Amino acid sequence: MSCFIHSATVNLIHRDCDIGVWTRMATRFSERVALVDDRMDTFLTTLARLGGYSTVDQAQQMGLAKSLSQAQTRLNGLEQAGFVRRIAEYQIVYQITKSVVRLVGADTWARRPRAIDTVRWRLAVVSFYLEARRWPADFAFEQNEKIAALAKIGCPRELLPQRGGQPYLAEDFVVDTHDDSLCVAIVDRPHWNALLQLLRFVKRFAACRAHVRERLSLVVAVGSEARRRLYERAGRHRRVIEHSKGAVEPASLYQVSTPTPHIRTLTHQPVIHTNLDSRRP
Repeated sequence: MSCFIHSATVNLIHRDCDIGVWTRMATRFSERVALVDDRMDTFLTTLARLGGYSTVDQAQQMGLAKSLSQAQTRLNGLEQAGFVRRIAEYQIVYQITKSVVRLVGADTWARRPRAIDTVRWRLAVVSFYLEARRWPADFAFEQNEKIAALAKIGCPRELLPQRGGQPYLAEDFVVDTHDDSLCVAIVDRPHWNALLQLLRFVKRFAACRAHVRERLSLVVAVGSEARRRLYERAGRHRRVIEHSKGAVEPASLYQVSTPTPHIRTLTHQPVIHTNLDSRRP
């Protein structure tokens, strides 16, 4: 831990507490927020939008620090302040906590425990984000920002994917590549069926794509050559082609160059969700 964080932490300890038994609960939230500088705040906010998980290397690339050792020190400080928790020791992986939800100002599913496959997928999401920023590309994270970006290229709210009668884009990346068009991207879940993921993706944006044509493209980010081949095969499925609305290809494929870390065990009980493999196209 850096001298600054260590000094600030000591000053926040309650007078009647012994330093050796101090825990995160010993200080009020407002006092812990005082430890978060602008760089930490940007990192935590971005991480919450990306799914809530990060390795030390990813944290450094996201701008938390200039070196890996500094990133580790800052993550240690955030862990002691209760904003992240270590959920895997090999490789070391951190997850945001409920305190980040309070810091960001909106509830997010990113703080909830997940199974190893889901954690690895969310780490792949961060890797895709880090690579795509260098295209260059700007990401819209908030729902209203995504809706406004799609409206700008001519896609009205009523043609967007819906849930409960309202536009729903929470699981999609809306990416501006600065060429008068937009890209909507998803990151492949390698533990789910490729055909079903692609079919659902093209169906959700079929109406919007039919309306704006070439101004909207779809991208699936994959983590391996094997998954790329599965998606290429899925792209030839008649139902995928049917919902592609005349596009040259149902979705472009982007292979993330950064390998997704292997994780041996998690330090929490995961939440298990139904796999898309159980559904039929």
